[in-house]
Amino acid sequence: MKKTTLYLLSALVLLIINGAKAQDPLFSQFYNNPVYYNPAAVGLNPGLRARFAVREQWPQLPADLRTYTFSMDIAERKIPGSGGLGLVILNDNAGTGYLKTSSVGLSTSVRVPLQENMVSQVGITTTFVQKRLNWDNLVFTDQLHPIYGNIYESSFQVPENENVFYPDFSVGGIFRFTESSNTFSAIQGTFGLAVHHLFRPNESFIGLTSPLPRKLAITGDLILEIDGDGDKLYYQRLESKSSSFKFNPGFIYEQQADYRTYALGVNILKSAIYTGVWFRNRTTDFVKSNDLIFMLGINAGLSETTRMKINYTYDFVLTEIRTATGCSHEISITIELDDFNMFNRGRNSGGFGGSGRHRRSMQELECCPF
Repeated sequence: MKKTTLYLLSALVLLIINGAKAQDPLFSQFYNNPVYYNPAAVGLNPGLRARFAVREQWPQLPADLRTYTFSMDIAERKIPGSGGLGLVILNDNAGTGYLKTSSVGLSTSVRVPLQENMVSQVGITTTFVQKRLNWDNLVFTDQLHPIYGNIYESSFQVPENENVFYPDFSVGGIFRFTESSNTFSAIQGTFGLAVHHLFRPNESFIGLTSPLPRKLAITGDLILEIDGDGDKLYYQRLESKSSSFKFNPGFIYEQQADYRTYALGVNILKSAIYTGVWFRNRTTDFVKSNDLIFMLGINAGLSETTRMKINYTYDFVLTEIRTATGCSHEISITIELDDFNMFNRGRNSGGFGGSGRHRRSMQELECCPF
């Protein structure tokens, strides 16, 4: 089994070298990694958001298939039209020493208010990417004996180039609205669309033309709050959330070249505990799902305007590949500072004028309720 796995990994790496259609890393907790998926998410919520995520893919394979991301975005409401500034750092390991991708992206967004309860943002990310391939760890077909395995020297001439460096660009847009009803004390919906690798950079190691396929990411979610203190005013409800339930159904659709996948599910927040169930698939046949994803987490309030969120997901693979690969794990840590801003002014000095429903709608659009 180990020899078969080694051959499989070698074949995959060779496909990458010779111009196969590479795929971006995916995350089960896409909702906790919004800046990675859509540059328009930068500054969507007030203050500063710092997020760290690590994903371990297929842990039973003899390879290090881990992806790390760190992102940070700061909202800026003092400059007219400004959404915020963001940073995205990614490190992806495709096998132990085989192929490593490192990138640093700088993001900015523009905020466009539409109505008193609607807002939109557009954003762009400029990313500097480095891919490194360790040729010494590769196994080529002419090195293999059908019985004794890897015993020969390869005739493959190793290129001098171990690194590929290129700039990359992504653009996106987000629409958010807030509403209330007789059933739910607060409803907030957020929908986004982003296009990555806009100019399809060439990532070949051996001088060929291997353009990176564009990726389309479409996301959407609703936050539905059922408040046990429904008779309270909105500002009073902000002070006491222990009696409320928050439901967060959502979806994500990703398409890159011939690879398509989508995930559907719901997260629930009660007091400070998160739970969630999602499933991910590559077809429209709900019966033939690829992964069933379970989420558990905690929302720890450090102060009235500061909190830390820790979430863990377990991807249970529903197909037969599970016996060889195992199930994937993902952990995310989020720090939220609602009062942080670059010009050191109070959180309510950013243009929240008026009173009544207008002020309430703007506050609900600005809050981070889940």
